[in-house]
Amino acid sequence: MIGSVYEGTLSNGNKIAVKRLNGVGQVKDSFLTEVKIHRVLIYEYMVNGSLDRWLSHENQENGLTWLTRQKIISDIAKGLAYLHDECSQKIIHLDIKPHNILLDENFNAKISDFGLSKLIEKDKSKVVTRMRGTPGYLAPEWLRSVITEKVDVYAFGIVLLEVLCGRKNLDWSQADEDNVHLLSG
Repeated sequence: MIGSVYEGTLSNGNKIAVKRLNGVGQVKDSFLTEVKIHRVLIYEYMVNGSLDRWLSHENQENGLTWLTRQKIISDIAKGLAYLHDECSQKIIHLDIKPHNILLDENFNAKISDFGLSKLIEKDKSKVVTRMRGTPGYLAPEWLRSVITEKVDVYAFGIVLLEVLCGRKNLDWSQADEDNVHLLSG
């Protein structure tokens, strides 16, 4: 974890989330990437937390309706389309997962945590980088280290599956030696 997030309140009463980064050395690149993209590290407070909270077994009774799931999926897709096609520089998030999807009081979904992101000039279609992200959401393209926005699309597909099924794609509490998470030849 790169930092801790705290709830704060502005003088006008608006709630905010304030991110405090841990360490200096190893998080410097992640910090600079977030600052370059966001310019500040004070965020809108998202009362319903992250999407992964709603995919846990504890929240199944208070689960998401099909209409809410559809809205969340649509919001994530629109967010990725904006990052990939509408920004002045293409932004590849590189860590799309339920933990990085935040939900406001109306379950509007917003993509968060741009610490691993890469900026790509509009005239370039791919970038060479070292593997980063979260197991279970890593696209096969990572094996070659030459990536495009398709790594985000792949991860979005995994998130889509989780939202539709109402559970996480990898359940570490039920470790089974027959489970295979990445195949290589």
